[in-house]
Amino acid sequence: MIEDNQQEQEKSPLRLLREEAGLTRPQVKQIIGVSERRQADWESGKAMPSAENIASLCRLYKVSLKTMFKSLGIDVSSIPNDE
Repeated sequence: MIEDNQQEQEKSPLRLLREEAGLTRPQVKQIIGVSERRQADWESGKAMPSAENIASLCRLYKVSLKTMFKSLGIDVSSIPNDE
């Protein structure tokens, strides 16, 4: 149980979004055409997805841009919400 919690804590927010959407990296590759290696780089913070890929991930994971930006480590605290 403790080991499972440690593994969950080690997962990046972006990876958690993918897993919450019930998707694997190969599935994401098939849907949006981005290599598994590139996805791993995004999830580890080694690279940042392009705006187009961020939009694709938002649609795929069914999350807002603000949620996606937070998962990528971008400070959105002063960005107003859409109304």
